Amino acid sequence: ITHDQSVFLFGGGMTDGDMAESANPFGVGYEGHPLFGIGYQMFPYEIGAVKLGVEAGIAGRFGGNANAEIWGGVVGRYEGIEIANTVRIVPSFTFGLSHVTKTMNGRERKNEEERNGNAGTLFYLGPEISFSTVSRPDVELFWRLHHRSGAWGTLGDMHGGSNANVVGVRYKF
Repeated sequence: ITHDQSVFLFGGGMTDGDMAESANPFGVGYEGHPLFGIGYQMFPYEIGAVKLGVEAGIAGRFGGNANAEIWGGVVGRYEGIEIANTVRIVPSFTFGLSHVTKTMNGRERKNEEERNGNAGTLFYLGPEISFSTVSRPDVELFWRLHHRSGAWGTLGDMHGGSNANVVGVRYKF
């Protein structure tokens, strides 16, 4: 069965570490800024176990100065890992753009002030790993590093942006 579309919900917390530090969700500090979001994916292309598509989402960022984030980009998934014909493990990666209505207090604002930059619109990176059962591949649980970056000054004269560790559920149809 090919599942070409999906919707997902997630929640998590913004970190005070850079992308590499934040990739260890148990070894990084958290800022006390929760993040909740919803997204949509569509995969019109498939090459073997690799699916290529697009993603769009919206999130609320809370704690202090609440604001909203929208993002969109291209996404690739590798759906070829199964363990004991029981568990599916799917790594994926999203690359695109992210826009926020306000800069978040904490690491994001500090990075903006240090560079005299603008964190309003930055690149979006979403490395992710999801898990499902072989019998129910349409329902996945996932962990994602929700990362915004200026890519060494390319956007907004920003080097770093913000990071969040999130967990969620995805329904594929």
